[in-house]
Amino acid sequence: MNRIGLKEFVERGTTNEYLRPFVSKCKTSNPNVFIVGINPASSILKTDVDHDVDRYIDLIMDRESFLTFIQQKNIEKGKRPFSKTRIGLNQLVNQLETQSNEAIEVLETNINAYATPTAKKLKAIHPSIKQSGQEWFHKLMREHTPAVVIVHSLDATRDLMKWLIANEMIQSSVYNRSYRLRDWIDLGPIPINYPSGATGVVFCTKHLKYYGWKGNAFQQLREDVLTQFNER
Repeated sequence: MNRIGLKEFVERGTTNEYLRPFVSKCKTSNPNVFIVGINPASSILKTDVDHDVDRYIDLIMDRESFLTFIQQKNIEKGKRPFSKTRIGLNQLVNQLETQSNEAIEVLETNINAYATPTAKKLKAIHPSIKQSGQEWFHKLMREHTPAVVIVHSLDATRDLMKWLIANEMIQSSVYNRSYRLRDWIDLGPIPINYPSGATGVVFCTKHLKYYGWKGNAFQQLREDVLTQFNER
């Protein structure tokens, strides 16, 4: 991964906070499962890391350190250690990696690296800025060609499908603008054909803020993802 290019990207477009294109397990990660949301809900200010972009890069490239940092930051502000979405994401990541006997390595990412409190506020950003915030996600998809992409929420699903179709990675017939999230979920694994010749699948699911600590309502999703690796 090009660290110089990553540093330039995370500092782009804002004077107060860093963009967050991903959180990886470690610096040497080679992820094969992407969990994709629409965008981060909370930002990390440059002052939070003393304007040290290298420290920030080290954080997002070390999941355990990143989670400790977020937890401490929230507690200092009188908030809960983790949001409902973060709890669900943590649990899903842990269950997939553990239940696959480490055959799965997850990269946490988003369609857009700009943090906003709600998806609605992301839509209000100028289109050119919003487009630039997606560049690193597109780069990650092409570089790692994940075997499984788990996309959560309707907004993220629509944006991902439009990009995959525009780049001829999935069949255009898959997309239907009238689909509800339930319709996307019911499609099951959607095949991806990467430009490199690699293949993968997309699973659509509801927002991870509904996951909880056990993720009982997401059991079928976990089983379907694990099956993809059992069959390889």
